[in-house]
Amino acid sequence: MKKLLTPLLLLVSSVLFFAGCNGFERGITAVGLSVELTGIERAADGTVTVAWKLVNPNISSYLIARTNHKVFLEGKLVGTALNEEPTAIPAQQSVAKVTRLSLADAAAAGLIADAAARGTAAYRVESQLLIRLYGETTDKGALTHSGSVPVTNK
Repeated sequence: MKKLLTPLLLLVSSVLFFAGCNGFERGITAVGLSVELTGIERAADGTVTVAWKLVNPNISSYLIARTNHKVFLEGKLVGTALNEEPTAIPAQQSVAKVTRLSLADAAAAGLIADAAARGTAAYRVESQLLIRLYGETTDKGALTHSGSVPVTNK
């Protein structure tokens, strides 16, 4: 019985070890990164753009392959902004972007118009990042940020 116990124990421990090394799906690469809204602008034709920035306080650079942001104003979802343009973020710097906002529904246009009349709004942004590590290897990161953002009409 003792001869069988040792190989069995080695087999179980090696399976557990390799199960812990299952790739980069845990999202730990995005630690420290943040996405902040810097402005929302509504054009005369009704289109809305969101100005945002990726902030990297870390000592390593990142290549973001894609971002998807859910934008909430005053606690209500107003739309999503998808950026599929790869973005490099140097170490300890930030990168500003402008992306078109796809409105969630008809009520979202009213929320943005009200916020533009006030000039500012409380926001929350929930961001999904696809971080390119090397080659085809990627990691996913989920970030949330909130604050106040200027809202204007063009």
